[in-house]
Amino acid sequence: MDLKYDVYTITNAEGSGEERKYVRLKQYEAMTAHELEATIQQRCSLTKGDVAAVLSELHDIVVSEFSMGRRVYIPELGYFSLAVNLEMPADKPNKKITGKEVRLRGINFRPEAGLLREIDRNIHFVRSQYSSRSTIFTEEKLWAKLQEYFQKNRYLTIKLMRILFGLSRHMAQKWINHFIAKGLLVKDGTPRSPIYFLNDKQ
Repeated sequence: MDLKYDVYTITNAEGSGEERKYVRLKQYEAMTAHELEATIQQRCSLTKGDVAAVLSELHDIVVSEFSMGRRVYIPELGYFSLAVNLEMPADKPNKKITGKEVRLRGINFRPEAGLLREIDRNIHFVRSQYSSRSTIFTEEKLWAKLQEYFQKNRYLTIKLMRILFGLSRHMAQKWINHFIAKGLLVKDGTPRSPIYFLNDKQ
């Protein structure tokens, strides 16, 4: 399966004066509890009720094991462990450390090597056509680009807005709504496939 990613650049990373590139995967919504139960029911003899009961018991066991200071191991998935940090009072940085200064930060997960290998065989990384991070524009600069675009084109869509100007879907829609509110653009088409025109009556 293709997994899409974006590439980002950090300027002056770690004060070295150099640019540092990193990638971020495009994440989709997680499967809901009901979807998980239904999927497992389709793949084995367990009913959705059975699956829900197992997940409930697993939750209780995880809480109990963590509360006793143990790691949790789930076969074929990996190990889960608690992560903590130290929060010292700003006005007393040299204060004696007690349990009150230790805070639960989260839960670490160390996957089984076999799990990683299995996933790696099933995925392929592809650079996303649309960046999830938007190019920053001032209103004047973006409107000037849109006016130039409309000199050669009759209408605009969200998809074209994203491709032409490097905007996320959210920002493309936000800018279009802004220009509609100012009376510079007008909306047409259908609710599922809207198109936008330059307002000739402005």
